[in-house]
Amino acid sequence: MNTAEKITDYSELILANIEDESLVFSANELGKVTITIKQLKALTNFDFSNLPNENELPSKIYDMYAQYPELDFLPIRNSDNWIVGYFTRKSFLSLISENSYNRELLFRKDVKIKNFINKNIICLNAYTTLSNASEIILKRSSEILFDPIVVTLNRNFYGICTVDRIIKGINTFFKRELDAVKESQFNLINAKNVLNHKVENELEYTSHLEYIYGPGGDFTQKYEVNEQYSLFTLIDVCGKGVKASSMVFIFGTLFNKIVQKLRRINFTIHSFHKEILNLNHEIFYSKATELYATGVIGLIDKINKILVLYDFGHNLFWIIRNKKFNEKKVYKIEAKQSNLTFLSAFPEIQIKPMFIKLHKDDLIFTCSDGITEQTNYEKQMFIEIISKSLEQFDHNLEKNKNLLLSNWNSFRNNRIIRDDVSFLIVKIS
Repeated sequence: MNTAEKITDYSELILANIEDESLVFSANELGKVTITIKQLKALTNFDFSNLPNENELPSKIYDMYAQYPELDFLPIRNSDNWIVGYFTRKSFLSLISENSYNRELLFRKDVKIKNFINKNIICLNAYTTLSNASEIILKRSSEILFDPIVVTLNRNFYGICTVDRIIKGINTFFKRELDAVKESQFNLINAKNVLNHKVENELEYTSHLEYIYGPGGDFTQKYEVNEQYSLFTLIDVCGKGVKASSMVFIFGTLFNKIVQKLRRINFTIHSFHKEILNLNHEIFYSKATELYATGVIGLIDKINKILVLYDFGHNLFWIIRNKKFNEKKVYKIEAKQSNLTFLSAFPEIQIKPMFIKLHKDDLIFTCSDGITEQTNYEKQMFIEIISKSLEQFDHNLEKNKNLLLSNWNSFRNNRIIRDDVSFLIVKIS
């Protein structure tokens, strides 16, 4: 196995053992993923502090490769000790086996190493960011694209790195970033424990939220405003990853602000409607213009059993109602198409809420399209059979949640999940 192959396989060295303890590289810098001189010597037995000079005879390279069978990438320095080119074992052997003339040149006294070396050398400082390093090395020609690169520190040879290690380093860095955003996002979602205050007639509620990777664009929450009103929402931001997550942060923060405000004012349906319009306006001017969200926002009048429902294009909303003993009926609420508008797609919106009469023990169920559009191996969507799961619901919300997830997972039968998954269930008391 040559050095370049070994470097690729030495994944345990992804965080380089720095010889000088005073050297500190951040997680997104080249020094973190560099094979240092000390490590190179351990891999090849070759002393990289004594590199060949460009003015020496080419036969010296031949002798080095013969003496050190594990040696592959070999930088060449000039008289100022600066790296000016390199050989790989493969390129050197190809060169001398190409024709007899090259083999003769190898042993001529008037021919120097500089006449043979590949001078398309890339020397990057150890403090170069991984993203910048990747942009630079990927501009090389296809013939040398995957050759190692020279890493320097204070103009001295520090070690070598590979395309593979740079890409892995970038992935590691971004994974840490995404994990940090995801943790913050879940902390925001769980902020209801701070916002909630005990009220009489509090509604039962359960939810499920699962991101396919890192942070995501789904948000679901329920708040108790006061003894008469409860508030819930399920939002699905277009797109994935950090951009979608940023809108969730904005939405969650503003929604928390609305709830706190509603607790202080003389609450009316009109004041709530005004806050929804203000919410849309503030989100529009607080995020990237190409981002918008679908979903539902619902206000429940617990005393009069009335649901005020704002539908932002989700169309995935059901009420499960007991008609008589052991018989259930599932109502799918469909908003009129002319009444739909996406949240934060425009600075000003006109949207009319739906008013739905509720009954005691009704179950409200809403979900993102990550649930309903999940397919099985027959290319059937879960929305085609979701009513069968909802008809099995009883008054135990956690049992209902586990039932739906079990049926959903059985349906997809290990087929890949392509979207964030979220739903909520509210029980009317």
